Amino acid sequence: MSVVRARQPPMASHMSRNELVSEVRTLLAEAGPVELTETSKSWLFIGPDKVFKLKKAIRDELQDLTHLRERHDNTLTEIDLNRRLAPDLYLGAVRLGRNADGCLAAGDPCLNTIDWLVEMRRLPAERMLDAQIAAGGPHAMLAKHVDALVPVLAAFYGSAPATRLKAPELLTVQEDQLEMARQVLLNPRFAGHHPRIRAILDGLNALRPKMTAMLARRVHAGGIVEGHGDLRPEHICFCDVPVIYDCLEFNRTLRLVDPFSEIAFLGLECAMLGADWIGPHLISALEASIGPGPEEQLLRFYQVCHAIVRARLSFAHMLVPMPRTPEKWIPLGLRYLEVAERLLP
Repeated sequence: MSVVRARQPPMASHMSRNELVSEVRTLLAEAGPVELTETSKSWLFIGPDKVFKLKKAIRDELQDLTHLRERHDNTLTEIDLNRRLAPDLYLGAVRLGRNADGCLAAGDPCLNTIDWLVEMRRLPAERMLDAQIAAGGPHAMLAKHVDALVPVLAAFYGSAPATRLKAPELLTVQEDQLEMARQVLLNPRFAGHHPRIRAILDGLNALRPKMTAMLARRVHAGGIVEGHGDLRPEHICFCDVPVIYDCLEFNRTLRLVDPFSEIAFLGLECAMLGADWIGPHLISALEASIGPGPEEQLLRFYQVCHAIVRARLSFAHMLVPMPRTPEKWIPLGLRYLEVAERLLP
């Protein structure tokens, strides 16, 4: 990004994050119209050709972005990891700071840094996998796009470093995730759903001894690698070469996965959108490319764990002040719980 200097008057040094967001939007709008969208952890400034991401100064059970240094590190980590599967998408980190007059400027290495932006090319929204499913076009066309994912994913997983952790150690990561799910899902606010939730969690715990042995076989075969960590339909764009982006950047242990677990997760998310054939199709194609997948019971275990984590993330939105689209989250969480119930033996 070339150096951009703000024309508006300086803001106070104790400005709020919302004031900074407004000022950044004004600054970026000098290059063209900017649409602002918000996620749970960042603001996205969407311009005609580029997208800029500003991290929220938040802290939760998995990461702490309350300090500038941590947001800088997270910004660089996000760019580095996502260039594995989207090398031309992530353009770099852009410094935000004050010039000598106290006005906001971007891209000047001499600035007094106050924050960082991730700079990305803008992808065509209509080519995202979730948009393609929603559009309901010809099955053959979508199948062609899905098939184009296979060599990209096979090359990625084939070159990804395998973990040296053993099955019991990897299961402690899963246990931690499920404990977080238990704490959220069994919050008193959701008491009406507790009997159902407890039955699902107890059913999953009953599977753990058998899953440990199956997972050990996958580890021994080198089948647990550093993957993407958040392989969802909205993170896949069908350009000339499929682009896969927005990986889970803040915790490496959560990226240590069985590739077929990631594909099972993607398949689950596609099924939630109405395309339940994509997961089995990709699993079969990847087995032909990178070798046999896990035993069927372990694959179902992966899917149940994914469904519970997604239910937790949905319900958790209702535990924050003024949740965005509050009418969405409980029904969505219940849909994930239904998936878990269906997959449990």
